[in-house]
Amino acid sequence: MAAVLDNVSDAYFAIDPGWRVVLFNTAAEAFFGVDRESVLGRDFWQLFGRSRETPYARALEAVMAERRSTRLTQPSNMRPGRMVEIRIAPLPDGAIGVSTHDITALSKAEEAALLNQQRLDLAVSAHRMGIFDWESSSASVMWNPEMAALLGLDPGTLGGTVEMLRAMIPDEDLAVLDSTMRNIMASGAATAAYEYRVRRPDGAIRSLEGAARLLYGAEGKVARVVGTNIDITQRKTAETHQRLLLNELNHRVKNTLAIVQAMARQSLRGDGLPQEAWEAFEGRLAALSAAHNVLTERSWESATIAQMVAVATAPYEDGGTRFSADGPSVNLEPKTAVALGLALHELATNASKYGALSTTAGRVAVRWTRSGKHLRLTWTETGGPPVTPPERFGFGGRLLRRGLAEELQGAVQLNFRPEGLVCTMEATLNEA
Repeated sequence: MAAVLDNVSDAYFAIDPGWRVVLFNTAAEAFFGVDRESVLGRDFWQLFGRSRETPYARALEAVMAERRSTRLTQPSNMRPGRMVEIRIAPLPDGAIGVSTHDITALSKAEEAALLNQQRLDLAVSAHRMGIFDWESSSASVMWNPEMAALLGLDPGTLGGTVEMLRAMIPDEDLAVLDSTMRNIMASGAATAAYEYRVRRPDGAIRSLEGAARLLYGAEGKVARVVGTNIDITQRKTAETHQRLLLNELNHRVKNTLAIVQAMARQSLRGDGLPQEAWEAFEGRLAALSAAHNVLTERSWESATIAQMVAVATAPYEDGGTRFSADGPSVNLEPKTAVALGLALHELATNASKYGALSTTAGRVAVRWTRSGKHLRLTWTETGGPPVTPPERFGFGGRLLRRGLAEELQGAVQLNFRPEGLVCTMEATLNEA
């Protein structure tokens, strides 16, 4: 036995009924820092100066007297800062055997794991994050107390069935969720994101946002799905309320523009205002309204250059051949988007009266590029009648050369080439 125990890593020794050390392995020599020959046959209590009032001593005496095994985990007094696990067991000949195993690394790992678990539990609880775990081979779904709370179930309900969960999801949401998951599984994607509503047992409807990790089996089929859910009902309600407010704002702005239009018509009817001037005024109001429509669709956060070009040129397009537009995706803040929309309207209107769009062969190319915060947009007309510079600029020209330049924090150049107008806009972007 001594030969066998010399090849184990645990410190091991045995004590006979008279408390004499009768076995002491190599690992015990290293652990206690004493030579085996100086220990064998000596009294255990004198040898190590142990007090019989410690838990360790009481455990030794209990095993000796009662002949039952025990185990202790405690700091080592032989090696400060280390944790040891001590096993004490009776031997057939009346002695007891004691093994000491250093578990410092394991103890620290367990403490770290416990601390990480506590942190995770606190974060999950604070965020009210529901966690679920489903294996395809089972109809059961396991979930944490927060998931049960999201579903309006007793917090002690730590799981349910797939059908139970599906029954809580409205049909229209379930159809979308099923389609989303089918597409994700067909593509072999490892993650999924989705939204759906649940009808709680008390009748309340809650909106949930989920994310999941999909684990695939040997045949490429989903074997397990683990994911999280959070309640986004409040956010959804706020988004709906915001959309209603934006729609109401857009409605009131349109009403205001209509009132301005009516007031102008009534006020200027008898003043001999030329029809051309009146049509220009109405066109600018329409362009302003169209710009507002684009921004309303994007919650008044931004609008792209491509959107503003499309809206401004739509009234003059003929079969999709009169205009071409090309450039990177650039988001404009609302103020800049409105200014650009009005400027493009002026250019399109002018082209339809005097420029490229006044003939069937005329074409307009709109190109834009960006470098960092610098934007360059060019409006180029070709195929129209010969162009000559105007003797003076009207409102539209002043809007382009001064107003737009100021709004864009840049410069606007109008080049009246004989073959067609070229308008170049340089701007500093404050991208939304």
